[in-house]
Amino acid sequence: MQGATGDFDKIVADLREIGEMGLKEDPPIRFAYECMAWGAHVDTWEQTWDIVERVSLPNFGIVLDTFQILGCIWADPTEVSGKLASGPTSLVSTISKLKSLAPKLLPKVFYIQLCDAELLSPPISPAHPFYDREQKPRMMWSRNARLFPCEYGKGAYLPVIELAKAIFNDLGYRGWVSLEVFARSAAEEGQHVPQEHAERAAKSWTCFLAEAGYA
Repeated sequence: MQGATGDFDKIVADLREIGEMGLKEDPPIRFAYECMAWGAHVDTWEQTWDIVERVSLPNFGIVLDTFQILGCIWADPTEVSGKLASGPTSLVSTISKLKSLAPKLLPKVFYIQLCDAELLSPPISPAHPFYDREQKPRMMWSRNARLFPCEYGKGAYLPVIELAKAIFNDLGYRGWVSLEVFARSAAEEGQHVPQEHAERAAKSWTCFLAEAGYA
């Protein structure tokens, strides 16, 4: 990818420079770094955490996004099942790592994003209507078919509740929570679109709290 680098030393140096610029502001600007499941060089939360640790600035932290994490380690939109065979094992490993890193990681988690996604039928292929030869399959999926948690009637299938409970219970997170959706429904025209998505988000949050045992 033009203009991108896989040199983590360079990535860390650039992000540290940005963070130091933010520290000079009043009030200081905080930066929350997030991996993308289709990232060219950084696609896991562990890589992101390594970079955050190496940047080592008080205003530079991490975002934990259920879609980006599960989309990388558990799901595969090019498969009919929508899943990776290694997914369950990888999820157990991720939860274990979150718990073991809690004392160091928790203060650097600036916020979390809860998001699910649609099980595509058919899966992504060159014949799929979402196909874009300039994008990786997970990006095509992300840009068109993300859902709010608990929207099972729309095809939601990622183990969001399991991962989120690990973040809240095992990691101990108590900060800001965002419900994030990029989807073809959000690109529709009309005044009903924001209202409809706000209502879906509110319903999703209520369902999430109940299913996670927090209601």
